[in-house]
Amino acid sequence: MNMTSRTCATPEQVLEHLRRRIPDFEAARQPEPLPGGYLNCVWRVPGRPQPIIVKVAPPHIAAMPNIPLDPGRIVIEARSLAAFGPRGVLVDVASPAVRPPRLLDFDEQAHVLVMEDVGTCPDLGTWLRKGGHDEESAGEIGRYLGRFIGTLHARSHDDAQLAELFDNRTIQRTRLEVQYRAVKDLCVRAGLPDADALGSEAVALGNLLQEPGLCVIMGDLWPPSILVTDEADNKHPADNEHPGIRIIDWELAHFGRPSQDVGHLVAHLWMHIHRTPTDQATAQVRAALQDFLTAYRSALGEKFGELFGLAGVRESAVHLGAEVLAVACPFCLLTL
Repeated sequence: MNMTSRTCATPEQVLEHLRRRIPDFEAARQPEPLPGGYLNCVWRVPGRPQPIIVKVAPPHIAAMPNIPLDPGRIVIEARSLAAFGPRGVLVDVASPAVRPPRLLDFDEQAHVLVMEDVGTCPDLGTWLRKGGHDEESAGEIGRYLGRFIGTLHARSHDDAQLAELFDNRTIQRTRLEVQYRAVKDLCVRAGLPDADALGSEAVALGNLLQEPGLCVIMGDLWPPSILVTDEADNKHPADNEHPGIRIIDWELAHFGRPSQDVGHLVAHLWMHIHRTPTDQATAQVRAALQDFLTAYRSALGEKFGELFGLAGVRESAVHLGAEVLAVACPFCLLTL
């Protein structure tokens, strides 16, 4: 049975795949499906020498089987993990404090990716909502993240090799059709008087994102893709005084416009600010957001005007609005 069928995979198929591809791995228990999978089916497999994560990309959105999605998106994720790994073209961007998981194996034909298991650490949203930290700790997370994303954008700016490696226009066409074109109708449903103008702005941004890009973007920069570990890599004890950040789910990475990354994260942190359970948690989210933006701007340095500038601020605002609408009414997208 094809692991990328509409049923995605079974535990037995996952184990058989690992026996063929990673014979040195010894599973200790049955694979455990991880909750929260939206685009893909993801499994944790406890075992030796270390637990691993198996990700299977079906030919549709895993959570919405009626919306087709190119399973080749997982190729981009594999390229991303390899690029940040040893001898990768972006290895200088990653650090023990902030990096993606390590790539262990990729079967391009079956659309199955095997990677390091970074553990059961909370995602950024959960970590911030706990409210058990102070504003300085939250700000530190924002600064580390802002430096990483800003360095990624600046380092990859106008790089022809990376433009070819991260050519993921298919996902941007899907975003145009599924998200940006839906804005007008969502605004009409909400009774907004300027629905036509808002819809036109969103479609214009979607069309702009089809054009040749400026740099490598993560493409799905929101709290569930940002895991906060208890410590940085054990191999670098000097860094263990700081929390480690592991950024997962790179299948939407693209050589695109940096405003999409910034607008995406700001949208979700802004929504978190309005949903936090305590004043302390609200202050932490605000600190993380503000320090992310400050560190990001600093990391761009002299490239800010060329790479982002006022145009990027406007683009980020349009994407922010489109993302808030999509999150506020996700099932409306299925009926438009």
